[in-house]
Amino acid sequence: MIEMLKNMKYRYLLLGVIFTLALSLILLTLLGVGSPYITAIAATLSLYFFPIGWIFYHFRKHHQSFRQWLQPTRFKISETVAAVIFPELLGIGILALITLGLILALPAGGFNELPETPATNWGLVFISSVVLAPICEELIFRGFVFNKMLTRFSPAKAVILSSVIFGALHLTTGISPTLVGMVLCVIFMKYGSLLPCMIIHGLHNLAVMLLKYSSSLSADTATATELLPADMQLLLIIGGIFIVIGLVWLVLFFRKNWHYAAEFMLRFHGAEEPLPNGAGE
Repeated sequence: MIEMLKNMKYRYLLLGVIFTLALSLILLTLLGVGSPYITAIAATLSLYFFPIGWIFYHFRKHHQSFRQWLQPTRFKISETVAAVIFPELLGIGILALITLGLILALPAGGFNELPETPATNWGLVFISSVVLAPICEELIFRGFVFNKMLTRFSPAKAVILSSVIFGALHLTTGISPTLVGMVLCVIFMKYGSLLPCMIIHGLHNLAVMLLKYSSSLSADTATATELLPADMQLLLIIGGIFIVIGLVWLVLFFRKNWHYAAEFMLRFHGAEEPLPNGAGE
């Protein structure tokens, strides 16, 4: 496994993604596919299907199997629910404070005139976000990216770096993807399987989708109003509470489960292999 991961170069993956994206956009345009769907289809092909196919090719080439990342395992429902809720609370809290800072920094009325949001096909959003994304993104980020980083870095560095990359590709959904990515890395090391990660990821995306859906319903009837000082104070209080709750849970979660990192390094990468510098940290 380690030798295979070392031979899988990031630059080839990146070049393949760019080529697939460009080719998809050209072909879909020539086929006359409607503009709302061109970007979504091209992004799915380049960001999901090509990387999964590329990883699968290397697995077959080195006589490996995805099943070693998808071992059935028992995991706690309470832990699953907590991993869905608390990182999102922390992310929402941080985002609330950032939003408050932007409101105070921008000229008065800067947030009053918002562009109209185009109609959303919630069925496609569900399939993409709750079904397709958790499966593909866990295989790509916790499976390939995280494991490959462990061939060079300590678990702590691999968790942070892979999660920052994961979060950078989800900037439109706020701060929480990076936090969720960190939690999912630990879950993967704890259970030695991506199945719990996929379930948590799917439930998290479902919760976010339902929040967006409820927001879109309220936005249809809401009228633009200026944010009053009392509202800003409430936003500050709620954001602070969410941050405290999320941080406390995150610290306790890592303190309770971080010892699985050393066990993971030995189990998945072989005790006979030299561990990366600081792997036991």
